[in-house]
Amino acid sequence: SEQALRGPKRHQAVSGYWHTPSTLGAYLRIRSYLVSARGHGIHPLDAIHCALAGNPWLPTRA
Repeated sequence: SEQALRGPKRHQAVSGYWHTPSTLGAYLRIRSYLVSARGHGIHPLDAIHCALAGNPWLPTRA
């Protein structure tokens, strides 16, 4: 969604660029994971905790 892109766009506007494409890719993967978790009612810190514990939250299949 557009709201999910506000952070990266703001960062680019403030700093002028992303340092490397891989940095941008990593940031967007993590942000996408957290936005998806939040959309399913999972608190972002809980999602991070589960991921770091080796049991990442995954959305249920429809």
